[in-house]
Amino acid sequence: MNMANEKSYGVRERTAEPADNFDAAIEALQYRGFAVIPNALSLERVAELNTRLDKVYAQQCEEVGGEENLLAISDADIVRCPLAYDDIFMDLALNPAIIEVAKRLIGPNVLLLMQNGVINRPERVQVQTSWHRDLNYQHWVCSRPLAISAMVCLEDFNEETGGTIYLAGSHKAEAMPSEAALNSLNQTPPATAGSIVLFDSMVFHRAGINRSGRVRRGVNHVIGAPILAQAVDIPNMRRRSTPSDPFVAGYLGYRWNPAPSVVEWRQKKIGAKRG
Repeated sequence: MNMANEKSYGVRERTAEPADNFDAAIEALQYRGFAVIPNALSLERVAELNTRLDKVYAQQCEEVGGEENLLAISDADIVRCPLAYDDIFMDLALNPAIIEVAKRLIGPNVLLLMQNGVINRPERVQVQTSWHRDLNYQHWVCSRPLAISAMVCLEDFNEETGGTIYLAGSHKAEAMPSEAALNSLNQTPPATAGSIVLFDSMVFHRAGINRSGRVRRGVNHVIGAPILAQAVDIPNMRRRSTPSDPFVAGYLGYRWNPAPSVVEWRQKKIGAKRG
């Protein structure tokens, strides 16, 4: 049914028609809680990211003495902060679609709170199959998003592959919906490999059960206002000098990390003033 010419009355305010695909995705995200941007990455890039994600996960397992130790703490198949291990994930975190939507929704100053790879194996139930918000343990709502999430699909995301299930509109209510409401609210938006699923970080969601017989991978980014804190200290993990690009420096947290002392905080301010 075409709703383009639907009439209304008593309406004094209305959102302007989307100027581009980003505006359309943002409007869907604001009202429904999630939106899909298709074909954001080439399939060649997707294949390379799949291979590199497995390599970083193997390295992280080795760091803690084997995958059995990650299984013991319910952290298996989560690849934390891969951009600190491989620059291909740094490039991914700076994907133009992710950055543009984050800026339009949150503002010019945005902070990458976390980047996590998620591996959903058909023979293993992923810990992310539990309902959660990406801002964990929070039960409040904002008139504007305080943080958004960007899941980069490295495999087709759908009901068969265990694609993410969202509770539509749950970013507008403080409490998690009742059991009775879950069936009517849950939606799994289909997204092909190379797509990005954008969602309000306060939307309740969970990974589905992978019944496809193949591994389904994705890389999630949580991007918020700089008043929030990173889950992992990205500047410390990367162990590199501050990026010359002021936006990238702020996005990665170099600008917003707490100063070690009052003197250093003031010296940084003085240097910026002189510069």
